[in-house]
Amino acid sequence: MIIKATRIKAADSWHGLWRHLMRTDENEEVRIIRGQKFNLNQAVLDAASRGCQYGLRHVMLNPELEITPEQFEACQTGYQREFGAEAPLVIVEHQKPRTDGLGFERHRHLVFAECLETQRVLSSRFMRMRNEKVARLCELAWEHPLTSGKHNDQVIQYLDASPVAEMKQAAARLKQVFWGEEVPLQATFTDAAHQTTKRRAGHSVLPAMRAELRRLWQEAGYVLQTFVERAGDKGYQVKSGDKPGVWLIENSEGYHLAQHRVLRLRRQDLEELMEEQDRPMPATLRKRRRIKPELLPPLPETPAYKTYMEELADIIRPPWKRSECRAELLARPYLREVQRLEKRTDAEILAELLAALIMRFLEFLFGKKVEIPPLTAQEARQWIEKEAQTRAQKRQEAVRAHFEQADVQAALKQRRSLRGCLVSQNLAVRQAMEDGQFQRAVGLLEGQKQSVSGRSLQAEQAPDRQQSSRGDREI
Repeated sequence: MIIKATRIKAADSWHGLWRHLMRTDENEEVRIIRGQKFNLNQAVLDAASRGCQYGLRHVMLNPELEITPEQFEACQTGYQREFGAEAPLVIVEHQKPRTDGLGFERHRHLVFAECLETQRVLSSRFMRMRNEKVARLCELAWEHPLTSGKHNDQVIQYLDASPVAEMKQAAARLKQVFWGEEVPLQATFTDAAHQTTKRRAGHSVLPAMRAELRRLWQEAGYVLQTFVERAGDKGYQVKSGDKPGVWLIENSEGYHLAQHRVLRLRRQDLEELMEEQDRPMPATLRKRRRIKPELLPPLPETPAYKTYMEELADIIRPPWKRSECRAELLARPYLREVQRLEKRTDAEILAELLAALIMRFLEFLFGKKVEIPPLTAQEARQWIEKEAQTRAQKRQEAVRAHFEQADVQAALKQRRSLRGCLVSQNLAVRQAMEDGQFQRAVGLLEGQKQSVSGRSLQAEQAPDRQQSSRGDREI
């Protein structure tokens, strides 16, 4: 199961997304399960009116094996629960054969609104990592082959830290696959690379390349030398990539794929095969266990530490809360009062009109200035909303100016460093934290970071110095 998500800005046009969903030249069948393009238009207009940067989120659910409509809905529910999304605006199902002839031929596109009805926006923190988390949980529930992603370690750590027993069991299973002896599947190319080559060539290129190369690999009997020769006969060329240890297979048009991903090998396994290219790939690859270092547990928060953090919080705390800087929240109680006044009886309205008339008499006879309130509820609403907006802007400017102060920025940096000291593996930093010497602990931690960055800079400059010295000797 692969889950991909793309956020579409409110200022961009949604017509391109709708055209992509309705394409019949690339799909054998396009079935609209829910929604129409009117829903996309309304969501974008709503986001623009609220000042939201993003209006839509396009999510694609692409399973490796065949699943039922109920399983599609279960995956959709898991995504909504993970990100706090509302019901999808549009659901479209595509059917088209895979290039390699393997895998499930159906996948679904979901489009969610980024601006929710609760006046909040759809969660997007660590979006790619959470996409992989939902996909791995679906694969575990359906007993599908586990797909290796870029954020395997983060997903395992998140599941392992959950108090739910099912999550811990899922983390144990993922550890066994990704940190154990099995070789999980990996994506051969990214969606960005696929779409870029598709636009340049005018049709899908990379999936067809992958299918042909894997067929040649199978016909070559999993012998690297024979595979390279047969690929050369087909117009492919093997060359080194920009990253060390990465080899690319390029066709005559200049499109390329990573060789180890095409052959479903690790980089180390491909390097070993290249040393003896005339021997076939072994049936079982050498075990490569991931050795994770044992880390010291985080230090407990002592009373002195909590007191010091409270002092920093007093410096950092702005004059107004975030909810107190929103115009709609400031105007809400007054608008409720206007709504209550609209429900008055005729006797109450007559009494207020008499009071207003008496105020006018007092001003005319004795010169006493009395403010008379608006006579209509619509005028009252406009005045309240305008005043609330002005007050909210002033508070926002005050909060912004507060955080720009030097002492507040220093307190923020100090608080971040102290939290890093709690989980630091440096024994000197941990001892200073236990002794209550917070300033010394922060200094040691910052010094350690500077020394690490200095060593990395020296390592980068070392080849340049060696090259310059070699040039001097030649001169």
